[in-house]
Amino acid sequence: MDVRRILVANELTSYRQTIAIVIRELYPEVEVFEADSGTLDWEVDRLAPDLVICSRVTAAVRERVANWVELYPNCAPFSTFCIRGESCAMRDVQLSDLLSLCASPL
Repeated sequence: MDVRRILVANELTSYRQTIAIVIRELYPEVEVFEADSGTLDWEVDRLAPDLVICSRVTAAVRERVANWVELYPNCAPFSTFCIRGESCAMRDVQLSDLLSLCASPL
């Protein structure tokens, strides 16, 4: 399996760190990077991730990343998943929903 890269850039910092730690523990073959929202576009350019998990998707993420999750934007009760260009909204996203992305080929 090719090494996959996941960029975790959601708010709050504690949520971001927890998501990254769990992915690293459960999927050691996956490279996991953390960034804050202010450096998200720069990190997308630098890392070319296969998946981005963020609180607010940017134009750079939409244009350069095939798979992304906009996790609870503006504290809304839903999140948007875009996987290989197909978008869908989900309510009450759980950590297990994010982990299922790590288990499937992107």
